[in-house]
Amino acid sequence: MEAIKLGQSKSQQIAQLINFGNKNYDKEDKKTAIEALSAAIAIYPLNNRTIEEINGDIPDRNIILTKLGMLFTKYGNQLDPIGVHLFKQSLIYNKNDIEANYYLGKLLFNNGNVYEANLYLNNVLDSIDKNDKLYESTKKFLDNINNQKEQDLPIFATDFVIGQALSHTMLNSPIGTFKKMSSKRVGNDYNNSVQLFPTENTKQSLNKIRDFNSNHGFKQDSFEEFFSNHSQLFEVKNNLSLFLDDGYTIIDQGAEIYDVCGVNVPPELTFNFYKLINNETNNISYLLLSGKSPLEIKDAKVKADENNHHQREIFDSYKTNVSYSDNEMTSFVLSLAKEYFEDDINENNIINSHIWGIKDINFDQTFDKHEDFDLADSRVEILIDTNKE
Repeated sequence: MEAIKLGQSKSQQIAQLINFGNKNYDKEDKKTAIEALSAAIAIYPLNNRTIEEINGDIPDRNIILTKLGMLFTKYGNQLDPIGVHLFKQSLIYNKNDIEANYYLGKLLFNNGNVYEANLYLNNVLDSIDKNDKLYESTKKFLDNINNQKEQDLPIFATDFVIGQALSHTMLNSPIGTFKKMSSKRVGNDYNNSVQLFPTENTKQSLNKIRDFNSNHGFKQDSFEEFFSNHSQLFEVKNNLSLFLDDGYTIIDQGAEIYDVCGVNVPPELTFNFYKLINNETNNISYLLLSGKSPLEIKDAKVKADENNHHQREIFDSYKTNVSYSDNEMTSFVLSLAKEYFEDDINENNIINSHIWGIKDINFDQTFDKHEDFDLADSRVEILIDTNKE
């Protein structure tokens, strides 16, 4: 993507705001520093590098994002969702930013999320000089990870925390199941927008979270009332032409959607499930597009139903070692077919199954789809063809 020229006036504005922010940062005036540095970041063009950054006339924005993250998390000592988001944004612009990796790893370690803490802290060691002030403490964190007691916490903690923050929640994960109301097929237009509606169980679970939040300082109306006034937030733009050829017709679809987030959620927090017709065989197929964190959340919900045949976890986790199972991914998709569409499909009905990885590159607003899903990918894509008509 071509770099954008900011111009002298905006460059001077940024420089003045950063200088003022840094002075208050040094004076530990957190509020003023945040206001100034946030105002500076707002001038940078979204998702574009500037010529001034490349030439060194103004600081790279990852430096400012990291400093804001440090302020919000009190130097990695407080698990603040805004701070987590800021560190992740910084790493989009510079994946080797030592301080962003260090403080994000530190706060995840202190919260017991050792898998991602280990990843970020090892990124520090890959880039840091041994004489750097953060070197010894990074080594100490990594040495302690092997002695850290395992906790029943999300594996993909950063996305989990951001999902909670975007939904303004204080309890559990505010994600629910939404389905298409009409029986009419979506059709061959892969880029349709489709209105989805919450299931009864979703209304109940999201209302419990809203009741809890309302009783703890964050007033929220009932989900039914919120949905009736903001149904457009739960309208899914498919963009399936990016993932499927024209050999399929969409019959039905559903999604796991975060309360309040709706269309504003980043790709790695999305979960979309589709029922298709293979135009060549006229048989049913299924497509799942999901980020790792919502996949992990939904997997736990599916397994909680003892009547469901899918009872083994997709992700096998032991501290810093996490793997996934192709077989369990497939078993999970078949369970979704039952839940979303009341389809009784088993392994004997599967003709073909395929798993891809998707690496979303937010800075360039592009993505890379490739074979062999990797845990470093943003999302997984699973396509299953069956012999069922």
